[in-house]
Amino acid sequence: MRGIGVKLKDYVTLGNLLSGFLSVVMLIRGDYDWACYLIYIAYAFDVLDGPVARLTKQSDDFGGAFDSVCDFVSYSIAPGFIIYYAFAEQLHFWWPAAAAIGAIPVTFGTIRHALYATKRMSYPGYFIGLPRPALPLFVLALLNSSLFQNVFPSPLKEISWAVIIAIILALGIFHVKQFPFVSHHDRRWMGLLKFGEVWFLYGSAVAAALAWYLDSAYIFFDKLAFDLIIYVFVSWIEIPRTDFQRIRHYLATGEVILPLVHVDGTWRPRTFGPWFHPQDDAIEPPAKA
Repeated sequence: MRGIGVKLKDYVTLGNLLSGFLSVVMLIRGDYDWACYLIYIAYAFDVLDGPVARLTKQSDDFGGAFDSVCDFVSYSIAPGFIIYYAFAEQLHFWWPAAAAIGAIPVTFGTIRHALYATKRMSYPGYFIGLPRPALPLFVLALLNSSLFQNVFPSPLKEISWAVIIAIILALGIFHVKQFPFVSHHDRRWMGLLKFGEVWFLYGSAVAAALAWYLDSAYIFFDKLAFDLIIYVFVSWIEIPRTDFQRIRHYLATGEVILPLVHVDGTWRPRTFGPWFHPQDDAIEPPAKA
């Protein structure tokens, strides 16, 4: 592989790809738990390849393209098989119905991959469309939560399954919608978003410890599913209205207008939902970049 210029950070990215592949292998072997864990391991490799690239100063166009393809396998293809297995083998759905549900992340993930190849799907501080890792992490949390795993009596359990299918479909649609989602890049965390960051990072560690101590994985996955519900369906209310307007302008013209409201040093969220209150967006006239 040396002849094609593969660098250290690309081997880390390769860990993402191989984890996604092994996830499908585990399903073939009937090991559903490890199939799920391997997607989280893939995400860990995906998170690490960026810092490794910056630390070793090895960023290049190949690495970006390689990372995108690996994400496609681990976040779109492999989760589709996991969803099929969960509904067909655990809930005993009719196999074409289970396949149709599993096809959702594959279909919308493929469309997003094509969009990403032809148009930039991000903006400073934001993702355009639901970021690819969010879909599998959310879906796997749901599939391992008490909402899915036959904890409730009928008809509540059937209703919970229908809710999960609706959420999977919504996530697929959000995958390709040109709608901003909060990114961890180039962001100043404050207000409810700051609380959410602390709750997610430290709360997840506490939930994992409780799940291990009480021997109940539901505690961790229920908490993770709740966090991702907030991220997908609620966090957008903390996006300033002016940022929405500038992102729409960018999608129409390709022009980025800076500084963004949320990173301006003088701006503070003064209401529960800044997007609803344009007066909260008052800052100095923006400079164009």
